[in-house]
Amino acid sequence: MATKSLMDQFIAFAAPKENTPVARDAVSVFYSKIDRQVALAEQAKAGEKVSARVTWFKRDGAGYRVKIGREALKFGDHQWFAAASLDEVIERLKMAKEVITNSEALRQQIVRNSNARSERMQGTRKAKKAA
Repeated sequence: MATKSLMDQFIAFAAPKENTPVARDAVSVFYSKIDRQVALAEQAKAGEKVSARVTWFKRDGAGYRVKIGREALKFGDHQWFAAASLDEVIERLKMAKEVITNSEALRQQIVRNSNARSERMQGTRKAKKAA
């Protein structure tokens, strides 16, 4: 009996060819980012160390300051929100998701921010060398 080659073993884990549909519009992606921030806040609440570089919430005296988005969305004239605890950080993040769902202006702001970031990133990518 021949043993399977490493390649055969690897191929046995191949995913089906049919792709499952994934919502890739800017607002759906943003919602997943909010969910990620909620998870980070829950990790911090559990005492785990989280990188301040990736969080949308920062220590501010005895409490926290929260922004919604890497490039903070403007809710009226406000970009930063106060939270006394990590529970309130989580509450603010979940509340922001609801507000965005009900506000066409905020959804458009997300799309504009996403497009602007894509354009900025295009300039930083190196052109492929001709063969």
